Amino acid sequence: MKRIDKLLISSFVGPFVVTFFIALFVLIMQMIWVYIDDIIGKGAGLLILMEILVYLSMSLIPMALPIAILISSVMVMGNLAERYELSSFKSAGVPLLRIMAPLMVVAGIVAAFSFYCSNYLIPVANLKFKSRLYDIRRQKPTLSLEQGVFNYDFKNYVIHIGDKGEDNKTISDVIIYDHQPINKDRPTLITAKTGEMYTTPDEKFFVMNLFNGTQYQ
Repeated sequence: MKRIDKLLISSFVGPFVVTFFIALFVLIMQMIWVYIDDIIGKGAGLLILMEILVYLSMSLIPMALPIAILISSVMVMGNLAERYELSSFKSAGVPLLRIMAPLMVVAGIVAAFSFYCSNYLIPVANLKFKSRLYDIRRQKPTLSLEQGVFNYDFKNYVIHIGDKGEDNKTISDVIIYDHQPINKDRPTLITAKTGEMYTTPDEKFFVMNLFNGTQYQ
């Protein structure tokens, strides 16, 4: 490896690493809002949140790499032109393609790594990410319900709870709107002062036991 190659690669690696993590952070913040209701405020621990973020970041690596290459390449070539090093190379008879050759090699290696991520890592990361969200909801039924917020996760039902206990199972001040097609001509409303939610032992059914309530139809 010649000195010019070492100069360009060393000048490229630093900005590339910084811009890659900045681009990845921006993409994660953009995508996290899609799942913010399923993650934040659901009682999940710090380790689970970190695991979900790792799975999500792995799926965004191929999107962050091109951005990092573009920005870091512009920074490197811009610095060379600003310090007149690019003009010195050309005056010494070094063609522009020869100057850019080390960056092209690095970009090819990054492209191969991006292909590997898209072909092998992303399918596994997406599967584990969705599985983790499913496990959170299945193990703790009330995690998908926030107090004081209307929830539309249950088909044909809108559920509102005023408060829920620390065990993430007991609930109070429950309001349920029944929007099933069979009841489209006669609106149905269920209210209850207290209740509890849980899944059956075989984890096939979701159960709500409501107490001291009224059904309006």
